[in-house]
Amino acid sequence: MKVLLIAPYINLNVDKEIERDIFYPSSALLYLASAIRAKNHSPLILDFNNRLTHAAALKEDHIEYCKKIILKTIKEHKPELVGLNVLFSGTFPDVLEFAKEIKKNFPKIKIAMGGIHPTSYYKEILTHCSEIDYVAIGEGELTLIKLIDCIENKKIEDLKKIKAFAYRDETGLVKYNTEREFIEDLDSMPLPAWDLIDFKNFEMKLDTYYNPKNLSIKNKAAMFSSRACPLACNFCDMFLVMGKKHRKRSVKKIVDELEILVKDHGVNYFSFMDDQLTLNRGHTIDLCNEILKRKLNIQFDAPNGVWINSLRDDLVGKLAEAGLVMCNLAIEHGNDYIRNKIIGKNLERDRIFAAAKYLKKYNVLSGGFFIMGFPEDTNETLQDTYDMMLELKLDKMAVNTAVPFPGTALFKQVLKDKLLVNEWSLDELWKTPISYQQGDFIIKPYNMSLEDLTKWRKKFDKLRYQFWSTNPNQNRFKEIHAKSMFFKDKKRVFDKKILTT
Repeated sequence: MKVLLIAPYINLNVDKEIERDIFYPSSALLYLASAIRAKNHSPLILDFNNRLTHAAALKEDHIEYCKKIILKTIKEHKPELVGLNVLFSGTFPDVLEFAKEIKKNFPKIKIAMGGIHPTSYYKEILTHCSEIDYVAIGEGELTLIKLIDCIENKKIEDLKKIKAFAYRDETGLVKYNTEREFIEDLDSMPLPAWDLIDFKNFEMKLDTYYNPKNLSIKNKAAMFSSRACPLACNFCDMFLVMGKKHRKRSVKKIVDELEILVKDHGVNYFSFMDDQLTLNRGHTIDLCNEILKRKLNIQFDAPNGVWINSLRDDLVGKLAEAGLVMCNLAIEHGNDYIRNKIIGKNLERDRIFAAAKYLKKYNVLSGGFFIMGFPEDTNETLQDTYDMMLELKLDKMAVNTAVPFPGTALFKQVLKDKLLVNEWSLDELWKTPISYQQGDFIIKPYNMSLEDLTKWRKKFDKLRYQFWSTNPNQNRFKEIHAKSMFFKDKKRVFDKKILTT
């Protein structure tokens, strides 16, 4: 059976004269493709987050561009099932447009949706979006395989037996089946189907990357050494998809994959996208040693924010030796009470500063993630964040907006205390392209005005690259990102218009 898997273009609203540098294949699609192929089915991939789509987006509506390719692919290959990946809530409008176009032209094709956003909003999506037939909840590999079996064998009545799965029954009612056990043995999964990707479509410009080894970098690839995070931060909804039990791949499997990408595809720059790359110090050190043992001349970063408590001198030194060039610290807040008692980070101030010191010692670019706009925030607590940023002097620092995603403790708090800003509606968040990276505020703090929040937003944005290093490659990277609309001083940085279905 043929299955078409689609990942949308991630539109960062970058100025047209700026070259994007963040194109890399969707590992989620590649994991799904390999799982499908292992069961003797035929996966097709359309990953639109590439340079070709970006070029089209500068000349025309990228949605129309993607639609043309999707329809052409379906007409040529005749898949029976289409899987749509919604990694970020901000991409949901685009993906929904894809679904509408597919159903309009090929009404018999079944469409499934998966990712963080549909996992959180499956009921709303299936209730209001007739174009979407199914939603895979959480990890999608096993669920998708079971769905394919039902469709191929025409046993639609067996849909109710698929775990971690939502659908409409014969009366149109939305049904949600029981949760599925998470994949315990990640090594049992086949390696991502990298051979299905044309890396030429994902090439990037060398001068946008910090490149201390002076490698000939053309492509980057997303890697995972583990899944899930055992921490319980009050704003994070990743546990809905990956659970809370930290599951590791074996060092051998990880480095085998790295070696394939280096030798067969010429990739030498990687992003480890783990939620907790450094949670297990021993596993991380073993990983570094194996990279060094096999003499892989690579560079890699950790963009999602690592577990700071593990970043001691020896670990950072070993990571840098193996190829680490950039690492983001998930600090979240400069106020100790909010960071530890409200958010639940269990992260002391001295550990934050120690980690920053070690990254600088080994010439690793340092980034920091902070969040503003919690219900408990005040001018005083945000001053603490500002002061910490000034003292840390990290190479780049992002202060994102607190968003009450469904299933989180923050969501329950906002609902209970009616803290949603008037222009937002909890009933309509499912169809609104929310981004925590944007400048709008969704939560009204108990003891703080939105006007004051806006003033702090402007102050924080000025610090984003205040302490950036002097390396020419780094400065080019700074130039590109500083011109992004995300970081411009504008009252409104994106169209918050409610979608119509």
